[in-house]
Amino acid sequence: MKRQNELGVGGSIILTIVFAVMAVFTYQTDSSGEGNPLAWIPGSGVIAGIIMTIIAAINASNKSAREEQQKNFAKSITHDSSFGNGDLKLYFNSSNKKVTICATTTSGTSEKVIDNFEQIKSVETDNHIVSLDSSSNKVLRVKNNSGSIAFEECCINDELNKLNVVIKPSTPSIKAFNDYAFVTDDINEFVAIVTPSKIHVLRYSDIVSISYEENGSDIFNKSLGGAVVGGLLFGGVGAIVGGNTAKAKQNKEVRSMSIKILLKSTSDSTIILKIYEVGKDGSVIETKKDTDRMYYEGLMKEVSGIKDIFSIIIDIVDKNIATQKSTPISPLLSSSSVADELTKLAKLKESGILSEEEFNAQKSKLLNL
Repeated sequence: MKRQNELGVGGSIILTIVFAVMAVFTYQTDSSGEGNPLAWIPGSGVIAGIIMTIIAAINASNKSAREEQQKNFAKSITHDSSFGNGDLKLYFNSSNKKVTICATTTSGTSEKVIDNFEQIKSVETDNHIVSLDSSSNKVLRVKNNSGSIAFEECCINDELNKLNVVIKPSTPSIKAFNDYAFVTDDINEFVAIVTPSKIHVLRYSDIVSISYEENGSDIFNKSLGGAVVGGLLFGGVGAIVGGNTAKAKQNKEVRSMSIKILLKSTSDSTIILKIYEVGKDGSVIETKKDTDRMYYEGLMKEVSGIKDIFSIIIDIVDKNIATQKSTPISPLLSSSSVADELTKLAKLKESGILSEEEFNAQKSKLLNL
């Protein structure tokens, strides 16, 4: 969620009129008849409003020009669907499994063609477009970088094969919050976290905990096998979700908001999702101000959306662990029994019932008994 700072042409004109009325009123309040010298204060506001109006008009004109360029580009290529806006748009040709990316500036367009990609669903983050091809489990992240196209493509199946995951037919889902997208699959139990710099592909079982930090302090934490710690702010600034009776400060300053995902890995142990950061996203959020409070509440809804995804994942892993503990341990197979089972598996593979990946997975299980 981006902070909205632009008033637009209409808002700038209204602001200019308000300052003009204030300047006239202030000038006429001087009893000497010579005019109140303090009228220069709202008068400066009139000048600032005129400048803002001109800038807003230029921006609106540039936006219209970019949208027109996209319309002309769309007519020049074959496609059956599209996703995006005037700055960045993806055009999909499902019959040829091809996507054409078009980025625009006021001076022209640039394009890039990606082959072997069939869009199933696309979402828009704060700065990127993320598309999912669930038929082959591919993810495409695209950004308009001042007219040049920055993109990354990731084949989830390739990453899952590295993790020894036997892939079953499924239909993954994709959601976007803040500048991040999340591809989840409860059948194959994986999540792909699409960040502005990297696409992480993880098994559900790789995730240890999720926590939300505000100004460096832990507000919410949920981990494997553990209860929820702390409450999560949501909706109204004073509301708490998560079984905590504490009340949030109605008036507070927020300098940073981040989500931390802890993994079962020593080399890449933590993924940090920065939701808001002073200097990067703007000034300090002061919830006593109406506009800041609405912005903060919008950010908290995004935090809650991400929290829900990983809370469900942790619940699934906890359930799997509980099921495994309650399942009786079968006696070890004899060498002859293992050989018999391997022979059966080989026949199933030859007949086409088992794929190469499924055969190897079952074979590994037998040999490790």
